[in-house]
Amino acid sequence: MIVRAAESEEYPEILDMVYRAFKQSELERIIIKVTTGEDPNFQKGDLRVVEADGKIVSMMMLIRRQLRIGKAIVNGAIVAPVATHPDYERKGYCSAVMRNAIQYMKAQGFDMTILWGIPWLYPHYGYSSSMLKTHLFINPERTRPLEKVSADFHPLEETDLDKITQIYHSNTETRTCAEIRSPKTWEWKPRSPGAGIEVLTDKKGEVIGYRALGTDWGRPCAHEVGIMNDEAHAPIFNSLLETAKKKQLKDFYCIIHPAHPFARFAFWHDGEMRINRGGGAGMARVLNLLSLLTKMDKEFERRLHHSEFHDSEFTFRISSDEESASLDVNHGSVSVSTDIVKGDCELLIPLVSLNPLVTGFKGVNDLVDDPNVDVKGGRRALRLIEVLFPTGFPSGADLPLFWE
Repeated sequence: MIVRAAESEEYPEILDMVYRAFKQSELERIIIKVTTGEDPNFQKGDLRVVEADGKIVSMMMLIRRQLRIGKAIVNGAIVAPVATHPDYERKGYCSAVMRNAIQYMKAQGFDMTILWGIPWLYPHYGYSSSMLKTHLFINPERTRPLEKVSADFHPLEETDLDKITQIYHSNTETRTCAEIRSPKTWEWKPRSPGAGIEVLTDKKGEVIGYRALGTDWGRPCAHEVGIMNDEAHAPIFNSLLETAKKKQLKDFYCIIHPAHPFARFAFWHDGEMRINRGGGAGMARVLNLLSLLTKMDKEFERRLHHSEFHDSEFTFRISSDEESASLDVNHGSVSVSTDIVKGDCELLIPLVSLNPLVTGFKGVNDLVDDPNVDVKGGRRALRLIEVLFPTGFPSGADLPLFWE
């Protein structure tokens, strides 16, 4: 068994193996083709394989994306897909490629990796449930269209890319695990029949929103909406309701974050928000603790500024598995180091618990009953950790190229 980076001439063999592994689903092959062929961030080692008996028997691929943790931006790796040839399952090949990939991602300087996958499998490689899946449901039988406004939709054009990317980032600027996107055609191009992006313009012809329609596990849905201002809410809402009626759907849903501006608007117009942790399938793993916390220093300062610790001075030490780091706080200013000093407050926490704490999927009070989690510093330390790592609704890995 050899675990290594894939060679470009092996891509056809890999695509055929993935097709077999996912029971003739095209989605996973599309992800590989787009990433290896169009994504300028792709590097050779990002597609890793296991070779046995002279053939490729298992693989994994990572997609390089910067991710948000609050307003902080960190180096992220989205893992998708992972596959093993049906004739070579349960022989340790998937484990071999995943463990190799973790070391590769660490060496490449990634701070965090996320994926949507099998709940019982990926904890073996340090992942744990750390993201939610949230939907906005619109029921056409009980929901009435809103008063018509002057706005028009047109299919996405290249000249719209800068504006819709700007709108996307304004809608996700504080959403943990949201991906940073670029205004490039390949990144916004739908990859399956029937999927598409339509851009909303006002009466002056200015872009004020967009909607992305497609399917999710075979069900028609809106993968995403973008809202620039209040003027965009009603036409987007009416368009989704009209789509639901045309398709004669009892429930039509949009994959959307609860903090998205459109989610609140739709909620007050008979839309229903449903939050699902996806059977634990939304997972994350911290790869480099020191680098991650260093990139979060300004975000920590922002969180402290809105708390009773805004003018405090102390050292907070975090230790997880083989990594440790200290946050030195001086009247609102935060610096991160590996200095081995006893902190005023300390958190000893295994990786499986650190992952959801960082993303806000779980708070410290959800974790302290675990005998492997130890907080030193009493109630003050618990409150400090609440401030530094607040709970929220982390969700990510909804890139357009993932559309079914």
